[in-house]
Amino acid sequence: MTVLAVVFPIFIIALLGYGVARWRILSERDIDGISRFVFTIAVPVLLFHSLANVTLPAQINWQFLLCYYGVILFTYGLGMLIGKLLFAQSAAEQGIFGLGASYSNMILIGLPIISTGLGDEALLPLFMLVSIHSALLFFVVTLLVERSSGVGQRGRLIAKLTVQKLTRNPIILGLVAGVAFNILPFSLPPLLNTTLDSFGDASLPCALFVLGASLTRYRITGHLREAWTLVGVKMVVQPLLVAILAFGVFQLDPLWGAVAVMVAGMPIGVNAYIMAEKYEVGVATLSTAVLLTTLFAIFSLSIMLAIFV
Repeated sequence: MTVLAVVFPIFIIALLGYGVARWRILSERDIDGISRFVFTIAVPVLLFHSLANVTLPAQINWQFLLCYYGVILFTYGLGMLIGKLLFAQSAAEQGIFGLGASYSNMILIGLPIISTGLGDEALLPLFMLVSIHSALLFFVVTLLVERSSGVGQRGRLIAKLTVQKLTRNPIILGLVAGVAFNILPFSLPPLLNTTLDSFGDASLPCALFVLGASLTRYRITGHLREAWTLVGVKMVVQPLLVAILAFGVFQLDPLWGAVAVMVAGMPIGVNAYIMAEKYEVGVATLSTAVLLTTLFAIFSLSIMLAIFV
């Protein structure tokens, strides 16, 4: 499969979503409804179905996780340091800036591009990263921002609240249910498999459509120096460091290494912007950076696909 054959339909569907939202063919309420369908039903069902049928490894690939999450935590800290030294940011701003430098859009962009470009075999390593990604980074940013406010909650309470939110997250529930069913000594009935396949077929185009529509909510709103710095750290430094560890240090399986590098090279996830809005910190920077990294990803992910496919 050529790079064009992978990238073209993905970005055409996203462009369609953008156009539909931009010219108000569908209202914001309609788009939000499709988004809820994607995140509460379609993607969780896809995750469950994929993990229920995949062959799980005999043991956890710790080198794979260390390769990815070691770099993620490093770039988070690097983002905070840059925010402090270069932009004189407050502690809360540094926490949000670090999140922007490290948080990848694994679902809306990562899932369709990796499954289409690298095949179904790439879904297992991708899902391993998805299962930890939000839990780790949301805990870190919540802890940092809450403590910086001077009236923040203690770390133990923050951890409890984070866990409670994650246990209600449909995507996490889909992952856990899929692994749990995989361990059971029987398989899904053929008719149920066919039904779940239909959800899988719907989830990826709907996710891309929602991604395109969501871009109408992000604009170039200033703070360009900060935003372009995030583009450099997130889209260049992070995947480069992961590639060095994956292939130069740990010598991972080529497919697993490719997944780690491509996920690291995904644009900033929209949840980073949502966290900025929640704490009313760095909103303009994250809005600009989400849009810039998503546009930059058209070229950077095409290059990575040309290397790995």
